[in-house]
Amino acid sequence: MNPKRYLFKSHAQVSIILPALNEEKRITSLLDALRSIPVIPQNIELIVVDDGSTDNTSSICQQIIDDHFPLGKVITKAKSTGKGSALRIGVAAANSPIIITMDADMATDLSAMEPAMKGLQKHHIVIGSRSIEGSQTQGITSARKFVTIGFSFILRLLTRHGISDTQCGFKAYRSPIAKILFSSSRVKGFAQDAELLDLAYRNNFSILEIPVHWISVPGSKVNLIRDSISSFLEFIWYRLRTDKMKQIDGIRILDNERKGGIGESEVLSIFPSESIYIRSQSATDVMMPGICINAIKKMVQTFHGEYPDYEISICSRVLIDFSSIAN
Repeated sequence: MNPKRYLFKSHAQVSIILPALNEEKRITSLLDALRSIPVIPQNIELIVVDDGSTDNTSSICQQIIDDHFPLGKVITKAKSTGKGSALRIGVAAANSPIIITMDADMATDLSAMEPAMKGLQKHHIVIGSRSIEGSQTQGITSARKFVTIGFSFILRLLTRHGISDTQCGFKAYRSPIAKILFSSSRVKGFAQDAELLDLAYRNNFSILEIPVHWISVPGSKVNLIRDSISSFLEFIWYRLRTDKMKQIDGIRILDNERKGGIGESEVLSIFPSESIYIRSQSATDVMMPGICINAIKKMVQTFHGEYPDYEISICSRVLIDFSSIAN
């Protein structure tokens, strides 16, 4: 028996990823509210990804993070390329066992945080739902409700996961699973939620829906008709090329019994932030989703030059391989 477990760079308990576009008037309320969740701010890796804002979103977030979230950071993009792209960047930068993504408008009440984190003890992914028993919605228009229900119904016809609400912005993941799914994602817009959940279901990842309290917040950047049509087309495009998804490559470092060898903390400091570290009794696999094989080969050469006594090789895994590894 050779049990496997994940290693993490940060001592943070949870990483919270917030995509933000011109949110200077709304995001302060959310950041202040996050200081009161069950996890203390010192153990929260708060990552705000500014998706090319033209207002003061980045500077406002940076000041609050500097004052209250010592493990946090602001990632500022030069131009907007969509919510999906912003989330992909934020997830790649996270370094804790749990990743939670949410919208900057705080439409989902933060009371969902505790049951979501508890749900991850038995499931790979926990998603907020506005459609299951126990959920509460406020201020949603009939048109939005009709479009949301219709879009979810169409997705259920195209998939088999049976999830009632793929589009709620609140989701929680075991961190390695999030990194794998987001690196495999190709959708940049609002259909990314449906794409990720379909990928998860197809690769044996367990998904739990929890009820949330959701309030429609003025100033939404979602255009019901335009975004629903584009999301549907994006999802169809994804499904047509699903079978072309590539495996995840990385390197395997075999243990060296000689004293004074490389330590676990040193391994964690060498490789890119998007890396996933899998520790077994005899080796550490460093999987690098989203990084091409040629770049990985260069890292092997660099590592071997610095640590010539260690046996190191290229290794590969497919998504379903990660479903049985303990967090």
